Amino acid sequence: MTDDGGVLGNLPNSRPGRRSAKRPPTPGAAPKRRPPAAAKPAEPEPQADPISDVLRAAGGLASAGARVANGVAREVVRRIPRP
Repeated sequence: MTDDGGVLGNLPNSRPGRRSAKRPPTPGAAPKRRPPAAAKPAEPEPQADPISDVLRAAGGLASAGARVANGVAREVVRRIPRP
């Protein structure tokens, strides 16, 4: 077969359905992974002070209250009769 450089000229001449050497032989097989590099030394966790704990708890309560208020407001608006 001659290569005339037409529309199909840039396609490979290999058989269809054949996988390239860069891919695993079976479609479901995943390539083997390298073992992870040496782990970096873990940084010590900063000590939590009581003030930040209180602020975090207050923020959690405020967000919970906002979620409850949002749900109540949705129900009230849903029950308003339409004209």
